[in-house]
Amino acid sequence: MAACLIPAIVLAAVLLHDDYQRSRARLVRDSLDAARALMLAVDGEFRSSERTLHALSTSPSISNRDYAAFHAQSARALVDSNINNITLIDPGGQQLMNTATPFGQPLPKALNISQFESVRTTGRASISNLLVGPVLNRPVVRVVVPVRNGPDFQYLVGVMLPTYFQKLLIERRFGAGRIAVIADASGTVVARTHEIDRFIGKPVAPALLERLNQEDENTFELVSLEGIPVLTAFVRSPTSRWTVAIGTPVDSLTADLWRSLWLLGALAALLLSSALGIAWVMGGRIARSVRTLSASALALGDGQAVAVPALAIREADEVGKAISNASLMLARADEALRGSEARMRGIVLSAMDAIIMVDDNQSIVLFNPAAAAMFGCSVEKAVGLPATRFIPERFHARHHDFVQQQQVHGDNFGEFGVVRTATGKRADGEEFSVEMSYSSLVESGAAYHTFIIRDSTERIRAYEALERSNLDLQQFAFVASHDLKTPLRSIGGFLQIFERNYADKLDEKAQSLIRRASAAVHRLDQLTEDLLSYARVNSEVRPFAPVNCRDMAEEVVHLLDAALRHSRAQVTMGELPEVMGDRTQLVQLLLNLVGNGIKYCRDREPRVHIEAQRDPQGWVFSVADNGIGIDARHHEKIFEVFKRLHTQNEYAGTGIGLAVCRRVVERHGGKIWITSVVGEGSTFHFTIPNIPAERAVL
Repeated sequence: MAACLIPAIVLAAVLLHDDYQRSRARLVRDSLDAARALMLAVDGEFRSSERTLHALSTSPSISNRDYAAFHAQSARALVDSNINNITLIDPGGQQLMNTATPFGQPLPKALNISQFESVRTTGRASISNLLVGPVLNRPVVRVVVPVRNGPDFQYLVGVMLPTYFQKLLIERRFGAGRIAVIADASGTVVARTHEIDRFIGKPVAPALLERLNQEDENTFELVSLEGIPVLTAFVRSPTSRWTVAIGTPVDSLTADLWRSLWLLGALAALLLSSALGIAWVMGGRIARSVRTLSASALALGDGQAVAVPALAIREADEVGKAISNASLMLARADEALRGSEARMRGIVLSAMDAIIMVDDNQSIVLFNPAAAAMFGCSVEKAVGLPATRFIPERFHARHHDFVQQQQVHGDNFGEFGVVRTATGKRADGEEFSVEMSYSSLVESGAAYHTFIIRDSTERIRAYEALERSNLDLQQFAFVASHDLKTPLRSIGGFLQIFERNYADKLDEKAQSLIRRASAAVHRLDQLTEDLLSYARVNSEVRPFAPVNCRDMAEEVVHLLDAALRHSRAQVTMGELPEVMGDRTQLVQLLLNLVGNGIKYCRDREPRVHIEAQRDPQGWVFSVADNGIGIDARHHEKIFEVFKRLHTQNEYAGTGIGLAVCRRVVERHGGKIWITSVVGEGSTFHFTIPNIPAERAVL
């Protein structure tokens, strides 16, 4: 409870302090804005006085030296002005007229005529600091404007009383606590909201006076003339150089903060004491519930049946019910596990493949009957033996490296289902070939590795026999095709001689039979030639070398030049790469595909396009034509030997060309397929995988 409440209390204190800082910043802004506004008002009064005096300075009464008339005119101007009285002074400082006295009475000379010299030099109006007027004998402020009367230079002076500036402060209603001051250019107090009679004519606080010599506007803390710490905002006019300062007592700023903090402290103490009391009561109930749950959990861990009684806390009661349910579930799971173990044991014992499990020390912990039969060692003797007992000695180092890599890479190295070939050793020392898959698991912190092994001796023998049979069949096809060509040529030659020498002695039926026999011989000769090509794909092989496919395609176009001219066909090419392969066989592949595109085209000029696209594993080539197309149900059949979709009368051929194409592509490690639309054309696709030059093989 304390851990929850204390951060909240601290956060509340931080928020209060933040609110204080925000309030302080807002007060500073407001004070600075108020000081600017008041300074603008003071400067506005000065400008208003200057305008009044400038208007009077143009009066004809001055140039006519009719000072009595000018006295009356000036008195009228004072009615709506902030000026107390107006004085006309000659260059020597002698007052010629003063509305503060009846016209004609003797007037004294003006004091502090340095201001007049400044006005004469600059020709502009001037505002004095606070001084004592010689007529009124009280603090006043003079606004002086120059008056030119022919060659004479006179001064028109408007006298403003401090009470007028005091009135400006009172109208602003700054509040009882705040101290506002208007000071002249020298820093002398002209008007003040507090104790003006005491401080008028005296310099402002030394700290403020120092700041005025450095900057025209800012806020800072200082001690007022009364000795009160105040937060002060001041603004100094850039034209009159007078200053307005507004100070707020620091105590009034912090009073609300301390009041809120004391209230927060009292509330925090009340909350903490109440919370600790509640926590003490709840803690006892929780402790009793936890002790009950702990005992039940320990019993559950020992495999005992557990029934947790109802507890005083709802959440603890829910945990107790969960423990009781878990006890029932564990009992059922234990029963299911025993059944699963029995089934697994049955699978392991009846498996036809050898199953061997070893621990991290490579000691055998499981050896099923199939393993006993395969390696000629009983289960009882095998368990506990090192796994290397059934591996030929020359492979022990390789097995050790395998184990080390597995420990480094973990389960990802020996992924179950990946079959590896290896050599095993029976108990009598006989070695034999095996296929092996591997997996590992961790149980109770210990790692176990399982090997499923199959004796591959018979399969390898069968494969080798099949290889020999395939070689024999290829040799037979090669020899048979080669040996058939000689008698076929003889028969063809005899038929030509017979036709040439006896054609005139034979009737039309006999000549037709001779032509049909010649055509059959020609077709049989073509068939044997295609059989030879098919047999040569794997019998006459050459090492793979770099093949420039563009040069190869151009060679194919050159070889088909006669057929292209006869059919007015066009062959176009896209981007073609360089690949590793058998150039002769790849030429044969393209020759067959492009030739088919030309041959199987009806009622239009053949168009064939060859291109290749990059693939993650290599290149995908495509040979597209605009021929008759092939129905989808025949797409697989056309790559088989002697499978034709048309009669000899429709399209000549033996049905071996596409079979040769497939053998060439497969020999290069790729695959071939077709996409086609009947009546629109076909596209034959085949892949040539990436083969680094250093890995080129036969």
